[in-house]
Amino acid sequence: MNQNYDETLRELISHSDSILQNDELCEVKHYYEHGEYEMALEGLLIELIRARKYPDDFIYSEWEEIVIHYGLNTESVFDGDIWNKFVLWGTRG
Repeated sequence: MNQNYDETLRELISHSDSILQNDELCEVKHYYEHGEYEMALEGLLIELIRARKYPDDFIYSEWEEIVIHYGLNTESVFDGDIWNKFVLWGTRG
């Protein structure tokens, strides 16, 4: 994976445009634009998990790497169980 995680996150958000509604991505993009990358990623995960959808070219190991990089496996803002939900969602695809 590209080691520029902030740019990779921007790409993941962009790839999710086709499967999520604009209002679902509005806050995600807001957090990203303000440098709140952990919150942007967590919000993106929440919306994807809620929708039960996967972006094109979804590769669990790549997503897992970025989720761990941003520390969502140990700490979260919006959902204290986001790591477990991510693992269940990601490994079912």
